[in-house]
Amino acid sequence: MRFPFSDVKEAKLRPVLVLTRPNPQGDFIGAQITSQLHHIPQLRLSDSDFALGRLPKPSVLRPDKLFTLNKDLVVRRVGRLNHPGFVRALAAICECLGCPNDEISNEGPQ
Repeated sequence: MRFPFSDVKEAKLRPVLVLTRPNPQGDFIGAQITSQLHHIPQLRLSDSDFALGRLPKPSVLRPDKLFTLNKDLVVRRVGRLNHPGFVRALAAICECLGCPNDEISNEGPQ
């Protein structure tokens, strides 16, 4: 996915965790994934979190960095989290949003 730098003049390919299916306009909610491991809050992602594929570098999910993006910005699929990995990601996001974790304990990618 191409994410613009803060000056919006350039963009860099970056991975994103897709959280929702696209709506009729093609928009979906995603969370930032980065290889910059110093960010807090974060959720470390490892190869064991993936059902398909993997990230090229050690990476973390930024549960506090959620975006609405359009599917036309997606360049390619890097991988897919397995059910436990997706549940961990949702729990980390819910912690940042202040929602109760018991509501997401059985959720996962459909």
